Amino acid sequence: MARQKDPQSRTALIAAARGEFARVGVLRARIEDITNACGLSKGAFYLHFESKEALFRELARELQRRIDGVNATREEASRALLAGGLPDRKNATAFVAALLALEGEKDRGLLEALWEWRDVTAVLLSGSQGTEFEGVMWTILDREAARIELQGVAMQQAGLMHPEVPPELMGAMVIGTWLMVSRRLSKLTQKPDFEPWVGALQSVIADGAASGNLRVQRDAARHASIPRRGRRAAPDSPAKRQRR
Repeated sequence: MARQKDPQSRTALIAAARGEFARVGVLRARIEDITNACGLSKGAFYLHFESKEALFRELARELQRRIDGVNATREEASRALLAGGLPDRKNATAFVAALLALEGEKDRGLLEALWEWRDVTAVLLSGSQGTEFEGVMWTILDREAARIELQGVAMQQAGLMHPEVPPELMGAMVIGTWLMVSRRLSKLTQKPDFEPWVGALQSVIADGAASGNLRVQRDAARHASIPRRGRRAAPDSPAKRQRR
């Protein structure tokens, strides 16, 4: 009678394989080391996976599904926001507030996915050379760059992106930032607080390409989102204090 597949053994093998792939890369990883790490036999491994490449292929596909899922909901929400029409150049505060909230929510989701899959991301970035997987991460990033380029065109039409910033360059700028964020996350051992990260990402990306109008509307949107009792008066300048 054929051996029954044990879900717990499969889970243990995947966890051990993720550690081994992150440690030595796909090419140098050995099935023997994977099974030794979780106390299972090679027979148990082959009961669940045809090869180490087949196992890593599942990991890469799951990571891609997670990232694609976040980006698909981001794209759907962006289309819904733009479906209401581009805002008047002088009165875009509500639109910008909605855009900031949308991007912040999706950036948090993407950071969570990259944190959960930081080991697989690290392998795709620097441990998959010479394998079928070395182009997977770039495929994911190129797809997202294309989405950002289309959004950049709409933002320029609304007067919210600097007219001298080519939309295709905007896509490369954003993806380059996320690439370094992914690399940074892969080197951390403790999960960081993502709220400051989201704010920093929005500031770095938006300030690099934002039109003057977008900065004004963004500041107005952020100011409007703070409860009146929670606002702090700006400190007086030295000149103003001297006049008292």
